[in-house]
Amino acid sequence: MDEAYEKRGYLLEDFRLFHLRDSRGTKVDSHYHEFCKLLMLISGSGGYVVEGRRYLLQPGDLVLIGRRCVHRPEFESGSPYERIIAYISPEFLQRESVAECSLEECFSGAEGPVLRLEDTRRRQLFALAASLERELSGDEYGRSIVCNALLLRLLVEIGREQRRAGTQRPGPVVPRDGKILDILRYLDGHLTEEVRIDQLAERFYISKFHMMRRFREETGTTVHTYLSDRRLMLARDLIAQGMAATDACFRSGFRSYSSFSRAYGKLFGTTPTGRADMPSAAEELYE
Repeated sequence: MDEAYEKRGYLLEDFRLFHLRDSRGTKVDSHYHEFCKLLMLISGSGGYVVEGRRYLLQPGDLVLIGRRCVHRPEFESGSPYERIIAYISPEFLQRESVAECSLEECFSGAEGPVLRLEDTRRRQLFALAASLERELSGDEYGRSIVCNALLLRLLVEIGREQRRAGTQRPGPVVPRDGKILDILRYLDGHLTEEVRIDQLAERFYISKFHMMRRFREETGTTVHTYLSDRRLMLARDLIAQGMAATDACFRSGFRSYSSFSRAYGKLFGTTPTGRADMPSAAEELYE
């Protein structure tokens, strides 16, 4: 792979909340967490890449990212980038769920990771987040109970919005360059086959170097990394369905199990057979 993907951060409590402001932009590699993440965008020009798909965001958007979901922020420097981020443990979500309300479903990404709310509902949900932030900063009697209640209310309201007809779910960015779009469709349709850059450029009647430059501009990544990530995600799904790791390796387009295993570990933080990497001593959290 062209980029090193890694697991970032270890969450030892039920949840943590951050209110961050800067104008430096983001230079964060794709990564994943063992916890779920909610981002509430207050201001900023940019978007998120989630599971290999780019989403452009507007202030007021919510981004819900499940555990082990590969992602990275892409925000431009020079303009204010303000957001509220909540890191939430899957164990907390499971413990607080009931039969008719599975909180983990909020982070499933089944219909896309981005929610765009109408103004009244957006203000209500951001007000709930602000109340949670204020409560967390204090030390009044019953603080932890109130904080849990506020977070649960926020998650339930998000779940209701996900189920409400008319809620906008912005889709991933479609390349403006029709030829790059054709190349993406070709790659998605030939994931398990050997794809060479020279042959790809020849097939689509485009200079190899022009193709690589335009591909990165339109997708934010290289052809090699795009293919590798999509194949690893396919292998992950096959393994989750019960397929042996060796079979999933070759069924998803890899030619070498050792190369597949290394790439899988970098992206998902575990071996294909499920042995997790041991956490480092550092517990710093990253966006």
